[in-house]
Amino acid sequence: MSGTRPPVRRWQAVIALPGLAAAPCALAHGFDERYDLPVPLSYVVIAACAAVGLSFVAAAVFARPAKPAGPARPPRWGLEVGVPPGVLRATRTAAGLLFVLTIAAALAGSSDPLMNLAPTLVWIVWWLGGVFVAALLCNLWPALDPWRSSFEVLDALARRGGRPAGLALGWRWPAWLGMWPATALLLAWCWLEVVHPLASSPFKLGCAALLWSMVNLAGMVAFGRATWQAHADVFALVFSTLGRMAPLRLRLPGDAPPPVQATAGQVGFVMAMLSTVVFDGLHGGAAWNAFEPLLRAATATAWLDTNGHFLGTLGLVSVWAAFLLAYAATLRISLAMLRPAFPARALAAQLAITLVPIAAAYNVAHNFSGLFIQGQAVLPLLSDPFGWQWDLFGTARWHPDIGLVDAKLTWRVAVAAIVLGHAAAIWWSHRVVLSAGVPPRRAAWGLLPLTLLMLAYTALSLVLIAEPMVLPQGPWPTAARTIGLCSPMVPT
Repeated sequence: MSGTRPPVRRWQAVIALPGLAAAPCALAHGFDERYDLPVPLSYVVIAACAAVGLSFVAAAVFARPAKPAGPARPPRWGLEVGVPPGVLRATRTAAGLLFVLTIAAALAGSSDPLMNLAPTLVWIVWWLGGVFVAALLCNLWPALDPWRSSFEVLDALARRGGRPAGLALGWRWPAWLGMWPATALLLAWCWLEVVHPLASSPFKLGCAALLWSMVNLAGMVAFGRATWQAHADVFALVFSTLGRMAPLRLRLPGDAPPPVQATAGQVGFVMAMLSTVVFDGLHGGAAWNAFEPLLRAATATAWLDTNGHFLGTLGLVSVWAAFLLAYAATLRISLAMLRPAFPARALAAQLAITLVPIAAAYNVAHNFSGLFIQGQAVLPLLSDPFGWQWDLFGTARWHPDIGLVDAKLTWRVAVAAIVLGHAAAIWWSHRVVLSAGVPPRRAAWGLLPLTLLMLAYTALSLVLIAEPMVLPQGPWPTAARTIGLCSPMVPT
């Protein structure tokens, strides 16, 4: 099988495990092809920011309040889709069997991440693919979640065994803790993905999955499934948060639409969804390679940071803190100008959710090429999940088409996603503010500071996406060279 695959060097360039970006040879966006822009990058950035600015003008003129509205009834849209019980059982059974196969492959299969099913299935098909589907179509995770399914089966058995309350102990979740555990876990997940080499080790990935299984099930037993998943189950929260903007919503037995409440750590969690993708792009690019020696010298950590983990951790936390502080300060100014009819904290919770389209856009822009190139590898890997030269389905000798997505398409998708994501966030925020009883003129002026922050996000994200494909190789010596003010980019 190995003889039919593309060379390892090429796979390292296109592999969409963002965790492999920790290796010096892996690029942040999974691309090693250069693209010659027809105009300087600065023109693209200015045009994108202008488009986002025009969306603010359009929202200020044409946006109308969303219904229903109010602090306890946030605006919702999308079509609910019911799942027949038989289909739900079959789906959960298949997802559970695939989860067991993935763990078995990780623990007993080949140590080569390109020959083992677990890394591709976890990082590409589940994580990247799940994010794309949840944001653009429907959050399917509640119907696939193996931990939720396991708990519900055990809970039903406990009720049949004479325990009316089921398996959950009913502990009360501390209000002050809010969503901070999920925020910390999302940062930790990004750390494992980008900074620590766990992503490229199937065995370590399998051990991490088993550890999370124990923690996740223990949390559901202690606090109840719904409470745990609303505050600490990082994957359920990521998918459900992205699913708020999807055109379809699953309606499962016993589930209610998740409310938008002023929860401690909610803004921090949304900022983590934004900043982790940005940090992934930053960490794998030339800017980080230029900045890391300076940071190492400034912190005097060379003696304890031979593998770069300390500086990577510091960079991850710093990027998240910068995003959080910038948004918190800007939101404070906007709320003071808006003066909503109900408590400002409730409006702040709803405005935080309006950033979800930006998080989805960053993921699409950052991971598009990796998902559609490396995602193809799941077909041969399903035939040989352990890397033992099997051919269960006759696809083991099939290899992905690495020319399916080129740099030109990747760049165009990235620009479109970033512009549309920010425009959608601006439109959504206007509808939320108008629903809070804020007059249209005051709403426009009050949202101006947040819009200016989104323009900064737009420019930053475009530069980071462009760096592996269209910016000159090597460290960035000047800001002019970084944004292409001097001359159009040339291929290398």
